[in-house]
Amino acid sequence: MSDMVDLNFPKKNATEWLAAGKFFEYKKFQIFFIQEGRGQNLILLHGFPTSSWDYSKIFNGLSRYFNTIAIDFLGFGYSSKPKKHKYTLIEQTDIIENFIEKNALRRVKFVFHDYAVSVGQEILARHLERSDRKYEIDGAVFLNGGLFPHLHRATFKQKLLATPILGAFLSRFYDEKKFGVAFSQVFGKDTKPNNKEISILWKLITYPNKVLIPHKLLKYIKERRVHGERWKQALLNTEVPLLFINGGEDPVSGRHLADEIEKLPIKNKKLIRWDSIGHYPQWENPEESFKEIYEFLK
Repeated sequence: MSDMVDLNFPKKNATEWLAAGKFFEYKKFQIFFIQEGRGQNLILLHGFPTSSWDYSKIFNGLSRYFNTIAIDFLGFGYSSKPKKHKYTLIEQTDIIENFIEKNALRRVKFVFHDYAVSVGQEILARHLERSDRKYEIDGAVFLNGGLFPHLHRATFKQKLLATPILGAFLSRFYDEKKFGVAFSQVFGKDTKPNNKEISILWKLITYPNKVLIPHKLLKYIKERRVHGERWKQALLNTEVPLLFINGGEDPVSGRHLADEIEKLPIKNKKLIRWDSIGHYPQWENPEESFKEIYEFLK
């Protein structure tokens, strides 16, 4: 890292994040993204139930070295949140590829986290299947996320919210306090978010007018089981260099997932394990996350 001058990058608050961003249209929906920097294209994709702001602690650092783009999935953050929509990981992948095509990006690098790791696997599967690719993938980073359905340990609250009728009913009573308690459980014991951060994240989840659709978005848990084998094969057969960063204290996809990644014959893989970090490495350990992502993707 001798060419790195400063690792203390200031992060944008949520208001600055919105002000610095733009929207692109997908069908009738508005999809939020923030884009800064120049050079190789790097797309950052976030998890459930949060938004692209999850990357705010490392975004300014990465944008010094890459054309860095963070996107809010449909139903998340500042993007449109239609209440009567059937949300799927396949459509979310279509949205990301639509952005790539609209902006004529020919070569792309990615960082995927949580919900987005499934989008990443679908992107890799399509990349393998296509003979006439419109873009190439030069590297991908997978942070904690449910790569393999049989190892994904959803929280009790997520399981309840994911049930069709009960989930819709329970969503009405979901509030900032309940979110804060559940959200903090997936972090390392020494790296939990503070009350101010919880409050900001809650505002982003329910933006713009107290929209609450977690039961709609959680359908991804079932969708992962449907596509699980194809997505596993995508990891095993891709030629794309892959970096896995795993926070071991994560009860959802922590050290048990890292153990599986270590065993699997994934080509061109590198695995980094941080035993005292939880589900959000880029938030809990931003300086080291930035270093590892930069070193791998440069």
